[in-house]
Amino acid sequence: MTPTNNERFFELIPAIAHLTEITSTEHYHEVPDDWYVALTDIVNSTTAIENGKYRDVNSIAAAAITALINRVPGIDLPFIFGGDGATILLPPSVIHEAWNSMLATQQMARESFGLELRAGLIPVRDILDAGYTIRVARLKMSNNFSQAIFTGGGTAYAEKLLKDPTKTDKYLIRGAGKYEADFSGFECRWNAVRSPHGETISLLIQAQETGGQSAQIYQQVLEKIEAIYGDRARRNPITAQNLRLRWNPFSFWIEARIKHNDTGIRQLFKLAWSTLKGRIAIAFNIQNWGSYPQMLIEAIDNEKFDDMIRMIISGTEQQRLQLRAYLEEQRQRGSLVYGIHVAHDALVTCIVYDYFGRQVHFVDASDGGYALAAKELKAQLKEAEPQLQPQLQLA
Repeated sequence: MTPTNNERFFELIPAIAHLTEITSTEHYHEVPDDWYVALTDIVNSTTAIENGKYRDVNSIAAAAITALINRVPGIDLPFIFGGDGATILLPPSVIHEAWNSMLATQQMARESFGLELRAGLIPVRDILDAGYTIRVARLKMSNNFSQAIFTGGGTAYAEKLLKDPTKTDKYLIRGAGKYEADFSGFECRWNAVRSPHGETISLLIQAQETGGQSAQIYQQVLEKIEAIYGDRARRNPITAQNLRLRWNPFSFWIEARIKHNDTGIRQLFKLAWSTLKGRIAIAFNIQNWGSYPQMLIEAIDNEKFDDMIRMIISGTEQQRLQLRAYLEEQRQRGSLVYGIHVAHDALVTCIVYDYFGRQVHFVDASDGGYALAAKELKAQLKEAEPQLQPQLQLA
């Protein structure tokens, strides 16, 4: 069935080419008021991180996106991967499918990983009625992937609704019985990627001003990051030289469990054999496979915006200290709050529908990544109250 113009909302948004363009309001389009915000996040993700389960947490967040995309083929859904959760915008025509998909992903997380996935559907109309908006831009990362950009405060408000004990019952996804999801395309075959410059940091930055002042703050921050770390290619945490496919059959347990619901020896060795063939094809450039690592790098989601800057970047300790000093100075002025988590590796979790076509590769820092960066940011927000309240929109 051909998607309607309402369903093609994201697809029809003209793409921008550079992250610096996110501060220009003309690139944003109001999400249709009959759409929904789908939210997922791992409950008590900090405990999971402490127990060494952050790879599991990342994988479940990516799997939730995969399952929703697979439920609605032909519709380009705008989404943001957040490390321990995800935000996806949905047209009303797919809500029944989305509900079933999210229930199935919850069950998979609980039964296979012992983790609780909170999931909810919030009508955009409820967000608008509360005085917030959701505006969407489309950032073209490659011919195979465009990253959604959100502003207006609406997605952050949706998260508040889902976690508010007095309101959450209206929005939480719950259900009895057995549900099934299609996780086709989900892959988890790369080793942790060593930082090319020593450190891989998870970076969250949220302006504390309104309207044009907010846009100016983000513009200045992006310029400062570029001045310290260099351009996107220079600060990229993933390099072709450091990408290494796994080889140990037992290292494919996560993919086998999520994608195939089968962790038997036969399935693990089948995935290992498939990956070994990929390693050989890349190494000897068989049928142009030598170009695949660069294609992957072009389709990563390491720099994005959803009412805050989210980045996974690589650099040196000196660069990180320089950036923190700048951000702390701006925080003391009341301009922004931030969170930084330092690691030495990046985690890559993939959705691949065509190895030489449609694909996206979710990137986070190891050992807690975005989740631990968010912990610092939230502490700063709490410290700033009531003098300052976060302003979650560009204009």
